[in-house]
Amino acid sequence: MTCGWQGRLGLSRRTLGAGLALSAAAALTSCSLFERVVADDEAGPREATVVVLAPDGTASGKSVLAAVELAIDKSAGDIGGWTIDVDFVDDAGHDDGPAELAREMVGDDVIAVIGGLSTDVVRAVQPVLSSGSVLFVSPADTVPEHTRGADPGNPLRPYSNYYRTSAIGEDPMQALARYAVGSLEASRVAVIDAGESDEAAVFAEAVDDAGGDLVRIAGHDDEESPDLEDEADDEGGEDTNTDSGAGDGDENAGEADENSDDGDENEAGDENGDDGDENGDDGEAGDGESSRTPDAAAMVASARAENAEAVFVAGSADLAAAVADELARTGGDIELLGGSVMLSDDFLAEAGSAAEGAWTATHGELGTEANAVAEQAESDLSGAGLDVTDPNVAGAYDAGMAVGTVLTACLPPASSATAARRGCIGELAEVAVAGATAEVAFDEYGDRAGSIPVFMVVRGGQWTTLEPGS
Repeated sequence: MTCGWQGRLGLSRRTLGAGLALSAAAALTSCSLFERVVADDEAGPREATVVVLAPDGTASGKSVLAAVELAIDKSAGDIGGWTIDVDFVDDAGHDDGPAELAREMVGDDVIAVIGGLSTDVVRAVQPVLSSGSVLFVSPADTVPEHTRGADPGNPLRPYSNYYRTSAIGEDPMQALARYAVGSLEASRVAVIDAGESDEAAVFAEAVDDAGGDLVRIAGHDDEESPDLEDEADDEGGEDTNTDSGAGDGDENAGEADENSDDGDENEAGDENGDDGDENGDDGEAGDGESSRTPDAAAMVASARAENAEAVFVAGSADLAAAVADELARTGGDIELLGGSVMLSDDFLAEAGSAAEGAWTATHGELGTEANAVAEQAESDLSGAGLDVTDPNVAGAYDAGMAVGTVLTACLPPASSATAARRGCIGELAEVAVAGATAEVAFDEYGDRAGSIPVFMVVRGGQWTTLEPGS
């Protein structure tokens, strides 16, 4: 069958499985059923098309097509009464854009679309394919809003027909930043970077992208300027930069005794004696707190002075605990968030009850599978000349395996590909199949199970995983 979109775009079509034609049984007692079976027999196998939507003339497009063909052939190569075709469609092949391509697919015998390697293409075809109940699986998309909406704390799935198989999810610090601005409603966030990781920079950029205002506070006492502040200067944004409470941002900002104007603002002198140098010499404070307290006090004071509604700490479990202590001591409703250091035993041990309500995010865990199965998938891909380390290739193969597995269940009882569409969408929600990366299964939002960052909060002195919507 040649359709308008197929003929015009000069698609590559490959028939992967010659379905077995239906035959009339001699024992049939219903004339109407006999006539229908004979008609189907004369018409030949029913057809369903899996479209690979990717950029034409690119290595990524060719690799994705080859991976999908391999997976569909392996998982759905022989479905009785059906012929499964895999067609390649250039996502830039229509003058009116990808959405018009999708409209023409909806009107044809397309059962599923695998592709959408760019955000623009995904967003253009999502609503169109959804309106036609066409299964849509992206092997590359990682934009959280595409499956969970804009608020990570109250996720809402926009399109029930959309799934994705990428094993590389959103960076946990990006997710945490969106959670802080969206769900915790922190419009102004202070960022303290005391380490060498890039978590603070990733978090800060994500806060800015989410529409929040940044207050950057140095977490170093040495002469080196933190990378986060350098990046802020390069971005040329309107973010407020402060240096542990110092008004002039010089290198000795952490010492309350040398910056007397800071003493009034952060009240370091009130808590740790008339001059702050005692804490640097012997680690003693007026109320028995450790030597880290003056720094934390100045930082928290700076955050409060800048009207921050949340504080993010990265790079040091000790400093994160000190900030938690100071936030608890001074009261108020500033949220504490942090990077991976907060998951260490040191943070909970040092912060004690002050850690209650602290937030972080971490990577989810993909399902596991037998090594022999993974090795076979890698062997199949390598044998086809494909790079098994390419995320698009692995994601496309996994998408093909998931879709092919579903087709074996939803096509046989259907009279046509169009009639099978809704059933295929429902089947994919329940699928669990071995892929090139790990077990391929999906959560309630259509995301690859285990690929989405997990939010965690301290409750009862322990880190607790936050359930979506709670």
